[in-house]
Amino acid sequence: TGAGSGLGRLFALEFARRRALLVLWDINTQSNEETAGMVRHIYREMAEEAAAAAPGVAGDGEKDVPPHCNLQVYTYTCDVGKRENVYLTAERVRKEVGEVSVLVNNAGVVSGHHLLECPDELIERTMMVNCHAHFWVT
Repeated sequence: TGAGSGLGRLFALEFARRRALLVLWDINTQSNEETAGMVRHIYREMAEEAAAAAPGVAGDGEKDVPPHCNLQVYTYTCDVGKRENVYLTAERVRKEVGEVSVLVNNAGVVSGHHLLECPDELIERTMMVNCHAHFWVT
């Protein structure tokens, strides 16, 4: 979650380099799709490198084929600060992708204000995203 920028984007790119099938969530559709584009670029580069490194013809006349790797990236727009949005998105992922084996929930809200200067709405939003969302996503 929070794959559209910052640490979430860096995690996504590193998992892509390790050949993970990725499911990216972010509240910002555009930045999430930008991350997915970067991931696809990594996947293409790895496929090209594998094809270039593959030997031509084996001694028995059969072409050596590198192991099939189905690298994909899926994107979902989700506000993890809203429980029902998390549950609905998680159900879509189960149906469209399957079960998740590793979860990285790094979505977070940082106000930059002192506690006594924060409006109640910002405090509530911070608690929903930075605390409650961890339970809901898991």
